[in-house]
Amino acid sequence: MPQGWGIVAVSGDLREGYLRVDGPDGEAAEVRWKKARRRPDLEKVAEEYLRQVQKHGRRRKIEYQTGLEKGSRERDERPSDLRFRWQAERRGWGRLFYCRDCRRTVIAQVSCPDHMDIERQAEAILDTVADHGPNPDMLRWGVYGLEFAVPAGFRLVRSRLMSGFMSLNFRGRHGRVIIERWGLADTLLEPDGMLTWHSREYLNELKMFVGETSALEWGEHEALETRGYEGGLRRVRSAIRAFGLPSRMEKFASVAWHCPASNRIVGVRGFGPAPAEWVRRVAATVRCHGT
Repeated sequence: MPQGWGIVAVSGDLREGYLRVDGPDGEAAEVRWKKARRRPDLEKVAEEYLRQVQKHGRRRKIEYQTGLEKGSRERDERPSDLRFRWQAERRGWGRLFYCRDCRRTVIAQVSCPDHMDIERQAEAILDTVADHGPNPDMLRWGVYGLEFAVPAGFRLVRSRLMSGFMSLNFRGRHGRVIIERWGLADTLLEPDGMLTWHSREYLNELKMFVGETSALEWGEHEALETRGYEGGLRRVRSAIRAFGLPSRMEKFASVAWHCPASNRIVGVRGFGPAPAEWVRRVAATVRCHGT
């Protein structure tokens, strides 16, 4: 998304959902998606959508245009990807497509006040909308400049999006993973540095943590990797009664690093039977700053 645009609404899940991102001068980008039982007639879907725009538009000036600039149409086959535009009290450019692999219909549009003309920018944004990434085993996410991927089957169950802190909590069959980002890293790390902050703040949130932390090179960053066990007092007592075997406690793994280029701290932590491997997989997909 362009610089200065921000998320104002997000809801739903993989089956059905909605996202809206607003620009600084009244622009808006919206994406809706929904699982379809059968392949829809996209031209009819677009016509119905534009009828709703016309119904609510004060000026009622609608231009409908279909195009196959993206996607393809086989002979005697309905389009799988089309474009449209409309004009009412606002101007809008949209894209509607159906993914055969995911069986999901996606409608995206970019709009602005009638006096503005952002067609080129709108088309560039619409070109970036995708139903899934190139790797079907990993689902790509991006929010406020942080990009990452989680294993397929993990769903977002909780999120906190604030100016100085962001947390996204995913849960799947094999456990849960939390991706976090802190702003103003130079202030947080004063005066003792990353290792002290990591043990005092990052690991302090765990209950009765037992484990080890080691330093490693993580791409262009210096990171701290932790592996161990986390659990309340009851689990600790159970482990002691079981001759000290830690299998009764929940395994924990994390990779955290300071990104000087963005002045942020990024952490990926996981809980489950064997979280270390997929925590590393998730952390390897993180893009914490621009190129």
